[in-house]
Amino acid sequence: MRVNDWLDQAKRTIASAEHSLKGGFYEDCCYLSHQAALQAVVGLLIRIGEVDTSSSVYFMLNKTETVTHEVLHKARVLDTYYLPSRFPYCFEKGSPKDYFDEQTATEALEYAKDILEHIEKQLG
Repeated sequence: MRVNDWLDQAKRTIASAEHSLKGGFYEDCCYLSHQAALQAVVGLLIRIGEVDTSSSVYFMLNKTETVTHEVLHKARVLDTYYLPSRFPYCFEKGSPKDYFDEQTATEALEYAKDILEHIEKQLG
């Protein structure tokens, strides 16, 4: 099993999200936060023998028995950044850089870290 590889990559992706936040690339921070949470949950699902290739952290976490409503809320929020943080077609006008700010990016990063922490606790 490659659980540790997935968790290591999630941690690296969080570091990349932190770098984007510091650089003012808020849309990238939101996207990377989603990706970090996704990578972490893939590791958890591998450990419990589940296979899922979707991009929804929320639905993937819902396959686990120990997830809390708080963690699911954070996953749901991160899922909303998956497309809009990258593609202008998600908005009537402007591009993602116009819609993502420091507060949103900071929250996304916190949520990704919280999800990773939850998963690490589940894995022991």
